[in-house]
Amino acid sequence: MMPGDTNFSMRMDSTLKAQAEEVLSELGMTMSGAFTMFLKQIVREQAVPLTLSLHPRNAVYDELLEAQTDRLNGYQGRNARDVLADMERVIREAEAVG
Repeated sequence: MMPGDTNFSMRMDSTLKAQAEEVLSELGMTMSGAFTMFLKQIVREQAVPLTLSLHPRNAVYDELLEAQTDRLNGYQGRNARDVLADMERVIREAEAVG
């Protein structure tokens, strides 16, 4: 411990702690290091770096799941040339109007 350091203790579910330590270990981090990073980000951002929501998934995740389901149901998508051609057409039309 460095001068000015303090101990911090908290209660948590032992399974959750073990799971978190396993992930952190794979990232080359310790629980103490992760909490220190979390607290430094709170101080730097002047906010808690978490998204709190009543919705368990975000819209992007929902769209990815929908796209995956579409592909599993046979949707082939569009090739890049067609997409770029459509984009160029839309740009030309917008420039002609503007």
